[in-house]
Amino acid sequence: MGTDGASTLGTLLRALRESAGLSQEELAERAGLSPHAISALERGTRTRPYPHTLRSLAGALDLDEDQRARLLAAVPARSARPSSDPAPSRAPRDLPTPATPLVGRDDDVARVADLLRASRLVTLSGLGGVGKTRLALAAAAEVRRRYADGVRLVELAPLLEADQVLPAIADAVDAPRDPARSVADDVAEQLRGQHLLLVLDNAEHVLDAAPEVAALVEALPDLTVLTTSRAPLKVRGETEYAVEPLEVHDLPDGSPSPAARLLLDRAQRVAPGWGADPAEAAAVAATCERLAGLPLALELAAARSRLLDPAALLERLDTALQAGPRDLPPRQRTIRATLDWSNGLLDEDGRRLLRLMGVFVGGTTLADLESVAARAGAGPADVVTSLESLVEHSLVVAEPSGRLRLLEPVAQYARGLLRESGEWDDAARAHAQHYLAVATENSSSYKYGGQVEALGRIDLEHANLTAAAERSLAQHDVETPAWMAWELWLYWWLRGHHDHGRRFAEGVLQHSDRLPAQAHGRAALAAATMAFAMDDVAAAGGWWARAHEHAGDDLVTLSNAVAGNGLVALVVGDLAAARASFEEAIVHAEEAGAEVEWTWALAHIWLGTVALLGGDADEAVRWVEAGLGSARRREDRLTSYIALYNLFQVEMSRGDHAAARRHLEEGTRLSLETGDQANLAYLLDAGAVLAAAAGQHARVPLLLGAAQAIREALGARGYGYYRPDPHAIEDAATDARTHLGQDRYDDALDTGRGFRADEAAALLRATPADA
Repeated sequence: MGTDGASTLGTLLRALRESAGLSQEELAERAGLSPHAISALERGTRTRPYPHTLRSLAGALDLDEDQRARLLAAVPARSARPSSDPAPSRAPRDLPTPATPLVGRDDDVARVADLLRASRLVTLSGLGGVGKTRLALAAAAEVRRRYADGVRLVELAPLLEADQVLPAIADAVDAPRDPARSVADDVAEQLRGQHLLLVLDNAEHVLDAAPEVAALVEALPDLTVLTTSRAPLKVRGETEYAVEPLEVHDLPDGSPSPAARLLLDRAQRVAPGWGADPAEAAAVAATCERLAGLPLALELAAARSRLLDPAALLERLDTALQAGPRDLPPRQRTIRATLDWSNGLLDEDGRRLLRLMGVFVGGTTLADLESVAARAGAGPADVVTSLESLVEHSLVVAEPSGRLRLLEPVAQYARGLLRESGEWDDAARAHAQHYLAVATENSSSYKYGGQVEALGRIDLEHANLTAAAERSLAQHDVETPAWMAWELWLYWWLRGHHDHGRRFAEGVLQHSDRLPAQAHGRAALAAATMAFAMDDVAAAGGWWARAHEHAGDDLVTLSNAVAGNGLVALVVGDLAAARASFEEAIVHAEEAGAEVEWTWALAHIWLGTVALLGGDADEAVRWVEAGLGSARRREDRLTSYIALYNLFQVEMSRGDHAAARRHLEEGTRLSLETGDQANLAYLLDAGAVLAAAAGQHARVPLLLGAAQAIREALGARGYGYYRPDPHAIEDAATDARTHLGQDRYDDALDTGRGFRADEAAALLRATPADA
């Protein structure tokens, strides 16, 4: 045997384990130790195991007396000198030097270094695999010159119990043992007067030792402790620094994000040139986003780059995370192992809540989480307490807005646990029931003063609503997504999600044989409005006819279906049929009452459109103002700006440009409040006509360009019941082109296409003097 204890012990233990035909995990299980403890002993990072650890290993390996003696002899002897003796000279234990560079953490290193000036107990907290250890080592290396007695690293991951922490610290600082004193006193005596930084790595499973660590810091004014943990120590004097995943978005100068730089660095060490082709940048960026910038996940993915190019890696990402480098601790060789470690630190209520959170997509709120937990009957009795534990262990991100979310690797893990536990179907059903209620509670607000707030609420939950519908269909529940389509169609209209809404509604209607008549009719209304928004008038007419067919005595469906028939007639130019349908819709809406006042108001406005097209401006104003009056009483922005657009058309036909501008400016303000891009595009066209009439030729191509860009982004014109005068728009463009010249006109058109909505709208709000 050699004389180097660390090398001898590790080499001997590995030889004995392999001779017994055991893996590190199998030996750990037999000996009652963690796999990391075996790995640390064999790698030589833990050199002085406790006697009971050696006895457990000897028993698990079934060693004979000679082998036991050799194992014991391989452990370096501890110093037994009295504490009053002068300390023998020894070489300092340097920090380990990572084999690869730290990427994307320069700012974090600087911040932690600053914290270590102001606080003597700093904890780096964060999800497993986020890079706490690497950051701690880098920060310690950065500040080591501040500490006259250097830096000592204590690896806590191999420890099984909190009462092993102080002995591990004593070992790291070479504290001699005095049987007459406690280990804490031994450490304090050894470190008294030393200006030292102590790095405690991976403390999350031994947090019960936190008070003893805090006591050391309090007793030793020259000691500073830097800890890494998936959860904070929660002791007085602690400063917590949350380590976040790497940023996944490219930098403003177009250079790759920190996450992409890490992935590329590690992948190119395996496969030189990997990801260097600009055409592969999108796949690299998508991989980083899928992995939420989690460094461990990026490193595991990069390990597969020898065989997989960026596109193939993205496609096979789930399997690419199933095995990592052999020199990682066993708990970090797969994402699953890393998260299993965190999950194992939770109590049963915490584990149950983590599983349940896997049912959400795109995050949730505390109120929504509590509601789904209650409906599923699977959550803990005290959701808040369990949630606090998940946040402390960095498994849940609690945003300042109150939003709760899981990083995508954690979300996938939680969903896997939920399925493995047999709880998925009940959780998905509860989730769908809750989000149908959310959609229903907010849908009426789209027609009243609460539009903006309701739209904002659904913006946050749109991913949950879509997932709820898809899962309901998978469970052969067609009625829930049918009602969701009805409750969401106006949200889709206002937000420009026409294609998504149409696919959603028509997907449900593929199973219409399983729908009750009322749900069938309402889903058909949703499909009709989405098809109409996409300028597919024929399909819209078919769905409105289907809705009419299934309306029965449901006046909501009946009034909307009849009004839809009127819109089809209006678009094809059959003004008599359009008038008859709108008048019939008003009768049904009046019979239905307040629930359908919205349809009543719109039918009046559309009758005004019919009158305007028939050449009767005065009658048009009477109809439109009746609808506008209803809209204003209800603070309904959508109906208001539909009415205002029609009044703009009337005033332009009368030549009253001042009145037309007032209607245009009010409609613009309301459209911006709801974020209705399709409506804004019509207002921009209208503004171009008004600008041309006022001689503001330079403004015309800016407005027309902005309108074109919006429609290209939406993929449709929408608002098929608006009847703008195409000749007036073309005349405005021709007049501007004549005054500006073709080149200036085209340049301005391109400039307008680059405007944001608020920039383009500012041109509509400007007075003629501003031109």
